[in-house]
Amino acid sequence: MKLAKVIKKVISTVKHPCLENRRLYMVQPVDPYGSKVGEPFVTIDAISSRIGQLVLVNCEGGGSQEVCGVENAPIQSVIVGIVDKVKLDSTT
Repeated sequence: MKLAKVIKKVISTVKHPCLENRRLYMVQPVDPYGSKVGEPFVTIDAISSRIGQLVLVNCEGGGSQEVCGVENAPIQSVIVGIVDKVKLDSTT
């Protein structure tokens, strides 16, 4: 799982049939403080998130396919949660 910020909607006129009628977003991985970590990537939105929201992204292909209900699909990641707040343990 990765913490990420939704940065833009992805429009695709040609895509795999299992991606039809699914929202695609570009997300930027971030650390718990909101700083960018790594490169942005495209993911499927399974929960109606919006641009600017902090989200939880499942980045394991098999689990992502299961969330979307499609076996053997070209799905690597999916947004599975909206993060309201990040609270860090004071001992770390």
